[in-house]
Amino acid sequence: MGAGDVKYFGVVGALLGVEWLPRVLFYSILVAGVLAVSCVAVRHLESRFLKDTWTDCKLIIFSFGRMLPDSIGKRTAKGADSVPWGVAIGAGTLVAYYFDSTGRWAGF
Repeated sequence: MGAGDVKYFGVVGALLGVEWLPRVLFYSILVAGVLAVSCVAVRHLESRFLKDTWTDCKLIIFSFGRMLPDSIGKRTAKGADSVPWGVAIGAGTLVAYYFDSTGRWAGF
């Protein structure tokens, strides 16, 4: 989470009240988890991922294991993906306010 997301969460707490924050955080984390899983699923379905994997396999086979592909850390440093926390906080706020206003499902 960046500084803007923390400020956004603070504004949500100021508008709804402090007693809503645990519930909003709970649903925001659930929404962020769904977003992260869907991003990973979509990324693995892209043809670029399959092409990169096939290229890595060919490199390892043809070099008899002497030459290995770049690590995942080096690859993701170029264009790392992250969870859009602003969207997750917004969706979590809507779920907490409209669907679980009593806190029955979240337990708060």
